[in-house]
Amino acid sequence: MVGGGSRRMLLITLAVCLCMAAAGVSVAVSSSPSGSQAGHIAGAGTGPTATRTGATEPTAPVASSRVTTKPGVTSDGISTSVLRWPPQLKSQILRWKAGHGGAALATVVQQMGNAMQAAGVKLYAPMRLTCVSLASDISTAQAGPPIPDDGMQRLYAKALAGLSRAAADCRTAISVHVSGNESVETHVNEALLNRSRVEFAAMSKTLYRATGEIQSLRR
Repeated sequence: MVGGGSRRMLLITLAVCLCMAAAGVSVAVSSSPSGSQAGHIAGAGTGPTATRTGATEPTAPVASSRVTTKPGVTSDGISTSVLRWPPQLKSQILRWKAGHGGAALATVVQQMGNAMQAAGVKLYAPMRLTCVSLASDISTAQAGPPIPDDGMQRLYAKALAGLSRAAADCRTAISVHVSGNESVETHVNEALLNRSRVEFAAMSKTLYRATGEIQSLRR
């Protein structure tokens, strides 16, 4: 029977042999002809296999000088449906915009937008207050100086009349009551309010056709 010391020596010897065998395999692989050839190809920078063909650089695109616009929109960003005045009226249009007429138009446009926005988020009490103010602003615009261009003025008057009806329907459709404990109760006539919103949408387009060129005018 082999003693403990002899068994330990046997295991050590076996481990050393295995290490030597593994080292021998590694040396054989690294010194094989195929390994030597691979090392030569990788290291040679002047041989045919190491030559790389330069890629052709792409040609930069030529910028186009043509101005592209969306369908129905002019190069200055205004819809083609908007009315335009004759060139000889530009100075008069500028004076109208800078005066009471332009100020009234700007107020109507702003209040109309506020009313439509309030309707969109169902803030009915603020919407009613805005419609009351809008009705007054429309009356001011109707009493103000006319647009120097006859075609624009006719369409502007039509838009103001339609917006006046929309504002009146808005006021009638929404009623606000304050109870004893100061809570606010809002009642809405949905059918009448919907009619008001349709009128606002339609007349906003008419107003833009009549005054879009004026609103975008720069000195």
